[in-house]
Amino acid sequence: MKILFFCTAHNSLSQRLYLVLSRQHSVTVEYALSAETMLEAADLVQPDLIICPFLTSLVPQKVYEAYLTLIVHPGPPGDAGPSALDWLLMGDDGTEADSQILLDDDSRLNPPGRSHWGVTVLQATAEFDAGPVWAFDQFAVDINDPRVTKSSLYRGPVTRAAIAATQAAVARIDAAATLFAAVSGAPASPPPTPLTSLTPSADRVDHKGRSRHGIVPALTAHAEFAKTSVTTKQPFLGGTTRHRPLLKAAQRDFNVKTHAAAAISRRIRSADSQPGCLSGLFGRKLYLYGGMIEDPTLLSCTGQSIPPGSIVAVRDEAVCIATCDNKGIWITHIRQVKTKTQVALWPKVPAASGLRQLGLLPAMPATSESLLPQVASDRWSKSYHGTFQDIWVDFVSDGQKRIAYLYFDFYNGAMSTDQCRRMVQCLEDIMMMHSEASDADGTSAPLAAVVLMGGDGYFSNGVHLNVIEAAADPALESWYNINAINDVVQKMLQDFPSQGITTVAALRGNAAAGGVALATACDLVVAGPDVVLNPAYRALGLHGSEYHSVSYPGRCGAYGAHTALRSMTPLSAHDARDMGLVDHVLSQQEQEQQEPSTDSLDAGMRRYIEDLFLSSRDGSSSGALSTRVGAWKQNVDTSPFALALARATELGQMSMDFWSARSERYHTRRADFVRKAKPACTPLRFATHRREQGMLDEEERDEYDSIDWFVEKAKKALKRDMSEKMINLIRDFRNTCDGREEGVGVKMGGELRRDAHMPLTPSTPIFPCYYGA
Repeated sequence: MKILFFCTAHNSLSQRLYLVLSRQHSVTVEYALSAETMLEAADLVQPDLIICPFLTSLVPQKVYEAYLTLIVHPGPPGDAGPSALDWLLMGDDGTEADSQILLDDDSRLNPPGRSHWGVTVLQATAEFDAGPVWAFDQFAVDINDPRVTKSSLYRGPVTRAAIAATQAAVARIDAAATLFAAVSGAPASPPPTPLTSLTPSADRVDHKGRSRHGIVPALTAHAEFAKTSVTTKQPFLGGTTRHRPLLKAAQRDFNVKTHAAAAISRRIRSADSQPGCLSGLFGRKLYLYGGMIEDPTLLSCTGQSIPPGSIVAVRDEAVCIATCDNKGIWITHIRQVKTKTQVALWPKVPAASGLRQLGLLPAMPATSESLLPQVASDRWSKSYHGTFQDIWVDFVSDGQKRIAYLYFDFYNGAMSTDQCRRMVQCLEDIMMMHSEASDADGTSAPLAAVVLMGGDGYFSNGVHLNVIEAAADPALESWYNINAINDVVQKMLQDFPSQGITTVAALRGNAAAGGVALATACDLVVAGPDVVLNPAYRALGLHGSEYHSVSYPGRCGAYGAHTALRSMTPLSAHDARDMGLVDHVLSQQEQEQQEPSTDSLDAGMRRYIEDLFLSSRDGSSSGALSTRVGAWKQNVDTSPFALALARATELGQMSMDFWSARSERYHTRRADFVRKAKPACTPLRFATHRREQGMLDEEERDEYDSIDWFVEKAKKALKRDMSEKMINLIRDFRNTCDGREEGVGVKMGGELRRDAHMPLTPSTPIFPCYYGA
């Protein structure tokens, strides 16, 4: 089947769905930049089916009337509106029909929330989110779990439910089309070649105007599809569903003097990723992120009274605020509010450094940290209680060997300079404990393996682009960051193996760019079955480092490494395994539970690794692989000299990405990514329907690596800019001489001061509904 995706952005859900459907269908992607571009794409593709996995704009009527168009809505049947997950996490259980009453009287929000939520695949019609339902799936949810944010829901259970429901919908449509074809006498297979008109062409329809393969908007979805979920075979278990309006950032604000910690946490977590919880908590309006609860009760040992809203602790760039119920809320990140005169969004930065820059973080008393309960018995152990902690280590031993599981749960998988340096310190402490450790009975238990576990949602996405974008000197901060993450990789690639300690990367979440290279530098890479990898750097304008010039060729060969770096398209875990980037993909059986979840994946990963490295385990299922652990290193030189040369060579290229004329490719793309700028077009590598013979994206061209090419490009841009200014000046001069006020001249002075790192050209944010663009 020929399928066209319409996407606001090609995000984690759409990438995962693309990879699943591409196994059996031809799928191409179009960014929904305007009604015109969507109409044009439909005209070019003449698809059998249109699917909208992530769409924040309306599908043009001409499109859904010509082609059966499916909307993937992150809510169960009957739910409608653009903020489905937001309302869910706020505590809306559907009891109250009036949305405004819920906002005006938050006592009507239900703290326990719904027991279940769902994803619906419905047909686009004139009425928003109200078309025929072709499939839905549901999952259990706990809105009071501090790990459950809008983003984590979306990347985890929502994505899994969307894939199950979409696959079922496609199968049901195919069955309905086959039945239609049998009745009408039309063939049931799609046409073999692309067509060229929005109105289905003669090759696509029979003499009566019906689709030759039966897929038309008039197909009928069975009523049962909206009543029974795909996987559980049950009706929706989460209560009454409603049509809710857009939930704006300011409508999630809270009063720290009256709202309990749990209510504040839900409000902040409901706004995770976009738009953030707009609040004046720190004295001026800022978008807030985080929402972890400091629990048990604050100050239980001191008896001190702390006014709600007071800053009681700063830990690893996160800030803890006292609440009225004597607990605390951790704010991990902030974003400044974009004014109408500013052309782009501000970066999302760690809370402490961001507040310091704004002069909103007072000096903390030396005893402030003692106001919080003790985190753990030592620096790197998992906390005894609920709190903010982004790095911790868990040791497992069978009495003869030990495994160190290093968790690093960084926001959106980004690793800042400071976070990388803390990881290096943690790895050094693990190495030190290796020589000193012993079991309780005194038996020596040497370290067999160090396992990088990453976070629940992401393994790693490499350097922290938001922190870099917000820095006084982004190029210099980029240099610090890439060197810091290289230090982490060096520990895993060189230092631990030199001591006979195996290194493992356990990918429980997605990975991209330097995060993929960090994983592949390990002896063994194990991935969850739903993980998506994006190993290329070029889309961001970077050559890349993290010793990828060693690990990629060692694992994939020269051609495979070149493909991984140049394709700039997502890979499934199984595709990555076939290439050599991943050694083992965990199966459903190895997750030990019927329903996939973060906890079951973590348990499955640990069981697999312990079967492999601890002698007390049977290890029969992993024995064959154990003989191949680290075998990729036989294909390349991993001597200290070779690794030092590889690092120096990579950093030489990266320095050109930061400071040479070529740096334009990185600095502009980083700014657009961080500030959520709306792209001008869909890359050809996604929009294959627009690629003609010889057409390439700029990032796919060889000259993209040439400094001279960027010098010439800058010269041409300067000439064009000067020509436009001269034309405007001449026109203004003529208008002045003629006494006329025609045209718009060049304003020579009085320009408003702008953020030094904001794009010079105006750009519309991808999500204008949230930011007032």
